[in-house]
Amino acid sequence: MTAPMNRREAIRATTALLGGVWITSNGFLVACSRERAEAAAWTGVLSADDQALIEQIADTLLPTTAASPGAKAAGVGPTMNLLLTDCWEPEKQQRVVDGLKQFRQTSQAKGGGEFATLPVAKREELLRAIDAEAQSKGDAHYFNLVRDLSQWAYFSSEVGMTKARRWIMVPGKWVGCTPLKPGQPAWA
Repeated sequence: MTAPMNRREAIRATTALLGGVWITSNGFLVACSRERAEAAAWTGVLSADDQALIEQIADTLLPTTAASPGAKAAGVGPTMNLLLTDCWEPEKQQRVVDGLKQFRQTSQAKGGGEFATLPVAKREELLRAIDAEAQSKGDAHYFNLVRDLSQWAYFSSEVGMTKARRWIMVPGKWVGCTPLKPGQPAWA
């Protein structure tokens, strides 16, 4: 038979147990806050300025219309940065980063200012000129990559998939008996 525990031993045991729980939970909380801070500081291949610029370009390519919100409303900047960072080869990443530097210079020289401050008509004119140049140079031009990134980020977003395109939730409605017209092939 074990001896009954006195009050001092019970307080010591409880203190040790609660202290261990507190230390362990504090360690978890500190680790979580570090991960959040690191995630907030993550920039990827593009700097914050480059990400804002590439989102402005995407929003000019895919503007808000009466039928659907534009690229900026879809928040494509971080997605474009993520796609570029995680999915593209270093050579293409560098081409986009260098291309954005060149784009800033072109915007100043041909547009008369920073791209974000230009009127919409001037932005569109500038992008048409750069796109024509990119089409003549082929795959080597950075703008082809920026245009592709813009489309992938926008049309893979919720806004792009549900507002800009017709969207039906898969598997959709089941129709058990569908009449076929003579000569019509069956559904797969």
